[in-house]
Amino acid sequence: MASGSSARLLRRSGASLRRAWTSADSNIPMSYNLLSRRFMATEAALPSSSTSPESNKPETCIKIFESRLRPRKTRQEVLLNPAPVTTTLYKFPNLEPLRFTHYDAKFLNLPIRRDILHRAIVYEGNSHRLGRAKTKWRGEIRGSNRKLRPQKGTGRARLGDRSSPMLRGGAKAHGPKPRDFSTGLPRKVYDLAFRTALSYRYRKGELIIIGQAIQPDHSKTRYMRQIMLLNKWGADNGKTLFITMTKRLNLWCGLNKLSQHGRCMTVEDVDVKDLLETGRIVIEQHALEWLGAKHGITFPERKAKVKKAKKETIEGMGAVADDTLTVEAIDGAEVEPLESSAEAVTEQQSSSSETPSNQTSSPTGMAHTL
Repeated sequence: MASGSSARLLRRSGASLRRAWTSADSNIPMSYNLLSRRFMATEAALPSSSTSPESNKPETCIKIFESRLRPRKTRQEVLLNPAPVTTTLYKFPNLEPLRFTHYDAKFLNLPIRRDILHRAIVYEGNSHRLGRAKTKWRGEIRGSNRKLRPQKGTGRARLGDRSSPMLRGGAKAHGPKPRDFSTGLPRKVYDLAFRTALSYRYRKGELIIIGQAIQPDHSKTRYMRQIMLLNKWGADNGKTLFITMTKRLNLWCGLNKLSQHGRCMTVEDVDVKDLLETGRIVIEQHALEWLGAKHGITFPERKAKVKKAKKETIEGMGAVADDTLTVEAIDGAEVEPLESSAEAVTEQQSSSSETPSNQTSSPTGMAHTL
């Protein structure tokens, strides 16, 4: 019964709205007119749009479709090709911003992998471990190999020479020998650990990139201590690691007596453990790019510069090979061709042969009076 009454109500409301729609003096708002279309028995026709014949061509339709179609990157594509990282280059020692630069996200924006970092640190520790412990065996003990007492007749235990491990001053049985503690680690895994450590520092804001050489104006310890305290790089806020391309004399001398505040290293001596054990890292831009290039990152700008330099070198060599001996102007003086210079030398030799006996000709062809 309820369904029948609701159907009758719908029909009545639809009929009243249709009458209001057909009446000439209808002042019903547009929303009611649209509502009346919904209650019609048949669907209302959509408004027709006039199109030009050219727009119906397949080529035009394809262009419009391609222009409006915006393909969305999948999650895998976003992970494989992340956006580059924008970093700020600072000036030393006042940390004044110089400019911005971009680096690959696979270099400074990698997720933290504690397992990779642990494997790299263990690998470095085993490589630096020195197995120098060594004890002497029987053949290395100084002394005679004479048997100390007879085999039988003394009533005592059998005993050989004095280098026996049972005797005082004898050899050490199964003692340690020099050995290599180093373990293996795939190169790509170690490169990933290096980039992960740099990404961890950058994400925490503890990677300060200097756009120039880290070279203080003075080598005084007092001057370097003021720089450390001004920038809050001292021991109270964690030690600071300075990484440079080459050994900077003023920096090394200034930090010589400030080991509690920080230390400095060249880029060739840096390990993964060094990047993680200090409070922050102050590194030169060229040193950072050197580390990236060494551990699996290619920089397009540097690659383009190298290609351009090689191209210019090859073109220069080709230009030198194609040069001919022609009249050229060098510093405003004309150089004569080879033939004219040969003729001049011949004439000069002939004139020198006709010189008097009291004159001698020099190797250059000029006659000197004795």
